[in-house]
Amino acid sequence: MRERNMRVDRMVTTCLVLVFLTSFLGVDSPALAGDLDPHNIQIGADQLMLEVVGEVINSGAPAPLGSSIQFGYVSFLHGVDGIFSGSPADETTARITFFTEVNTTRVTSHGPFSIVLREGTTTLFLNSSPANFSIPDSFRSGTPIQVSTIHQQVIVDTVERTFSVVNLNTITSARSFLFDDSRLQIGKTGEAFRTSLQGVLFVRSGGTPPPTGHFAGYAVGVEKR
Repeated sequence: MRERNMRVDRMVTTCLVLVFLTSFLGVDSPALAGDLDPHNIQIGADQLMLEVVGEVINSGAPAPLGSSIQFGYVSFLHGVDGIFSGSPADETTARITFFTEVNTTRVTSHGPFSIVLREGTTTLFLNSSPANFSIPDSFRSGTPIQVSTIHQQVIVDTVERTFSVVNLNTITSARSFLFDDSRLQIGKTGEAFRTSLQGVLFVRSGGTPPPTGHFAGYAVGVEKR
């Protein structure tokens, strides 16, 4: 009986030592990773927050003014390295993507310009698989990490077939996410950012779909009021 008790004591002691060493050496585990304090990517006034590359597909529905989806990837995020998982640095290796859904509220013609106003939402995603511009939904296949309302103004040069865009996004929700060895969060509820984009309209080969275009640009923080 005494020998049995001694064996139990040794087992307990061994377990305690292992627990101590695990804590002392900082051995990672999924539970510990989830407990990391998130690093909030602050959206300071006029501070460059991110850069994007994307495409747009416009639709005539719903009538009478139609709607638009805009999708792509984040090519730069302030203070964050490793924004791509490998090479080439494009949509197939982008780790953060976005998807915007907006309805057109007003269209004004002014000389060669068509001025389009839209309202809707933008969602940032932590990407889960390679995105593909021929499959728009692939840019929202990941985990949502930020949602914002968006007010959009598009100025289309109907002669040159180019356009410029200014978006004002106000964050309605933001969640932290694990990114390599850190837990990040992009902004906070109520914060806002302004996106400036430049684009060119084109028609995809092999058909005549709704007007579509390529664009790229950047976003900066907007001062809280």
